[in-house]
Amino acid sequence: MTPPGATFSGRIIMPRLLLLSCQNENESEADLNPTQRGYAPLMNDAISGQRVPNQPQAKKKAAKRNGSILRSPRLAGPHTVTTHFAPVLGKRFARDPENLLLLKMAHAAYGGLSRAGGRVRGRGANIFTQWLGDPDALGSAVVLSAILEHLGVEEIRILVGALGHPQNRNLVQRCGIVLHDPNSGRIAGGLNCLVDTSPPLGMTNTGLVQPVSRYFFIADHHSEPDEVEANCRSHGVKHVSNAFVGLPVGSTSAFMAVLGAAFGVIERLGPRGRAAAALGIYTDTSALLHGPTPLDFRMFEILTRDEATQDLLDELRDYRVPPEWFLYRTAAFEQMETRGAIRIAPVGFVSEELRDVIAEVASDLLRIEGTSIGIAIALTDRGTEVSVRADSRLIGGDQQRIVRVIDSLLEYAFPGVSGFKFERQPPHRVEGGAFVAHEKTRQMMLQSGTVEGLDSSDRAVGHCRACARSLIAALEDLRFARPEEIQGLL
Repeated sequence: MTPPGATFSGRIIMPRLLLLSCQNENESEADLNPTQRGYAPLMNDAISGQRVPNQPQAKKKAAKRNGSILRSPRLAGPHTVTTHFAPVLGKRFARDPENLLLLKMAHAAYGGLSRAGGRVRGRGANIFTQWLGDPDALGSAVVLSAILEHLGVEEIRILVGALGHPQNRNLVQRCGIVLHDPNSGRIAGGLNCLVDTSPPLGMTNTGLVQPVSRYFFIADHHSEPDEVEANCRSHGVKHVSNAFVGLPVGSTSAFMAVLGAAFGVIERLGPRGRAAAALGIYTDTSALLHGPTPLDFRMFEILTRDEATQDLLDELRDYRVPPEWFLYRTAAFEQMETRGAIRIAPVGFVSEELRDVIAEVASDLLRIEGTSIGIAIALTDRGTEVSVRADSRLIGGDQQRIVRVIDSLLEYAFPGVSGFKFERQPPHRVEGGAFVAHEKTRQMMLQSGTVEGLDSSDRAVGHCRACARSLIAALEDLRFARPEEIQGLL
């Protein structure tokens, strides 16, 4: 489901990537060697492995004053990358041009972390993930923890605010993952790392985490580099090193797994660590059916070669849910509104520990025959949360117009706060949502008359129904304003 303020992203093979510097977080530009200063290679240089000529000194100084917070490193050439990964992935896989760019990124990450080994030995590290930890975030954190331990980091803490889904709690329990509070449990002065989310902390899916100004390592396949750069600049981030944003992969766990293989820590992970990373790949690619890359398939196969890991992964996939889970789903279906191929379900109030049921309800709506868009609306301790699931195959032709329809609906009902984005390939499967904080939620309830005169349960349901009516009104407006956009939906 979409966490507070989140920009919910799917998976895309992005043609534009930002590969960021392997410079230590406390280094100035003067501390770097000449091969690390002032480079901003174009993507065609990154793919071909060509080097960018040194810039004049004046331009270097200007870049230092006014350049981006996220800097681009020089990538190794195809021969170096192939030689490095062929023993792990096989020669044919490592030489395949389809895999080369991603492997260049993994090689750059390997080099950056290796060079930092002497500076990080004996220090502590904080591994931040999304506030609501999911299997991809947790699996990525487990692998990064093993890599940092291999480099000599003395104490490592994985920081997660909550576990909303029963499968996530089962993963943490069965794999023995020790979690700490992202605010009170962090190591003071530790190396700040992020996996499966991008800086800055304190916004989108890390909205309740206290921000930091410097980051040592980042791996994320969700956000666009330009967006991350702008957010860092506007939120006071001073330095980001060893950062890999907009990874062209189906899951961050796959990238971390190949990086772990480069460091030789896959065996050290043991069955529990390998199962955690494999589950991250499995869930974030919808059982390797939506948006996986060759690296997702290959690392899933490598991680699950032994019988012990296979058995544990089977147990992690076969999770149980509490009885309240079905009560929420029943209430949602009883109150469901249907307009053509669009289904909207007001859920009512959902407790903090069961917030992921909102996304589950949206997915269930999409499973109903003839449904193109499923929307679930709930009131939580944090505000109003909306989850969207859509499948554009029923509308034929221009399948991406379903994105424009959902954008219009969310912007009409929740102006300025919708977090829907289309970032999944193939284009028919899209996900998203919106979040409205408590203060705005109360204003909406006052406007709809659902604050006074009802008990708390009825108020929550009434508010969700009012939001559903707003979405239906937006749909009717769209029918008359742009009838071609909703063809096949109504």
